[in-house]
Amino acid sequence: MFSRTPLLVLALALVTACQANGPVFGQTSDIRPTREPVLAAEVTLEVVTKRDPDALVSRDGSVCRVAPDVYASTRVGSVFRCRWLRS
Repeated sequence: MFSRTPLLVLALALVTACQANGPVFGQTSDIRPTREPVLAAEVTLEVVTKRDPDALVSRDGSVCRVAPDVYASTRVGSVFRCRWLRS
């Protein structure tokens, strides 16, 4: 006669593998809605002005938020590579 044990073990392994690695239905994705704009690619733009305490502003009005030490060391008129956000 034919034993059911190997078939049962195989079926259990397939179900477990599919459940662990397959799509999960009825759950939200890892992307949570926020009010933050989608991040753009990093580009280099000229800094035309600075807004306290941490914003660099480009000619087209894009804003780059930086750390306080970067803000202090960046001069108006210099170029800066950042993920500029249109405001």
